[in-house]
Amino acid sequence: MSRQNQATAIYAEATSEKPVLSLSGLCNDAADHVARARTALDLEAADPDMAMAHLDNAIGCLKAMVAESKAILRGA
Repeated sequence: MSRQNQATAIYAEATSEKPVLSLSGLCNDAADHVARARTALDLEAADPDMAMAHLDNAIGCLKAMVAESKAILRGA
């Protein structure tokens, strides 16, 4: 699944929830992916490809969070 498709899927899932919950969930997911990326690099057999995949997912979550924030502000 491409990064754009992942971000779209994350956004679609987030918009079905209450705005504050979806923003906090997206932030939590982004933080989780960053932590997993760090873990992938801290292991004895570091896996930079896995770390990059997690960072790409974190960026997708943050982009979805920005889009959701903008949608909330437009609706307010």
